[in-house]
Amino acid sequence: MFRIMALILVLAGAVPSWAAGERLPVWQVQGERAEIVILGSMHMTFPGIYPLRDEILAAFAASDTLVVEVDIGGENSLEMQQMVMRKGMLPPGETLHQYLSPKTMEQLEKYLSDRGLAPSVYTSLHPGLLMMTLSSMRMEALGMQVELGIDQHFLDLARGEKVILELESAEQQLDLLLGFPDQDMLLAQTLSQLDDIEETITVLYIAWKNGDAEELNRLLLEDEQQRNPQFQPVYDKMFGERNLQMTGKITGLLETGGRYFVVVGAGHLVGEKGIIALLQKAGYQARRL
Repeated sequence: MFRIMALILVLAGAVPSWAAGERLPVWQVQGERAEIVILGSMHMTFPGIYPLRDEILAAFAASDTLVVEVDIGGENSLEMQQMVMRKGMLPPGETLHQYLSPKTMEQLEKYLSDRGLAPSVYTSLHPGLLMMTLSSMRMEALGMQVELGIDQHFLDLARGEKVILELESAEQQLDLLLGFPDQDMLLAQTLSQLDDIEETITVLYIAWKNGDAEELNRLLLEDEQQRNPQFQPVYDKMFGERNLQMTGKITGLLETGGRYFVVVGAGHLVGEKGIIALLQKAGYQARRL
């Protein structure tokens, strides 16, 4: 289940550096009036992935518009922070003790105290936001930097130079995180896996860096759904429903005309229910760059 949280955040590794020569998953989709290049991203990464290869940089330079899941910077930053505080904090007088089982609460308090973290600082967070926070902290400890995420990289390049469009809203993504079913079970499993993620994350990162869509689909989706069928509703919300919604917006762009550079999480592009497969089913041709 931690792989779901890893995908929401990013995929990163504890390896100090990576050789150049990435083959990140990129597709070109041609419509009658528009061309779209879709790059599968990781929302956080670490030094060594840049500079990206020439085909990616050329596609971005040729585009009129950058399309991302959510614009995580610029004028939206303060508004997003305020929204997280408003929605992600439990109501006054409530704590996680009222939302989690005694067993999960004990597991959480031990995890925090073992790391010198004051439980009182975290027990006022919504379980979904707490999962995100602890997962992010663990990845940062492995050397990951959100500032080097693929989305952030292209947003920085596009700011003031290109039109920036969003496929979702920050509120949609936050509501998704806070609305996952069985959050007690999700948090318990996340806690049990946080200390042993290095090997898993490294394998995922290598598959992404090599542009191995089939391996990403197997690692992120197929294996996990077989291993943890009880979390199928989470996968349906995280991938299935969002893939359909984002594909609908992308097909709309294909009908309007222009040149678009689209950056979305790599897990949304792979598999039979991924955005690329959905576009192909809709009659569009997609080729790898």
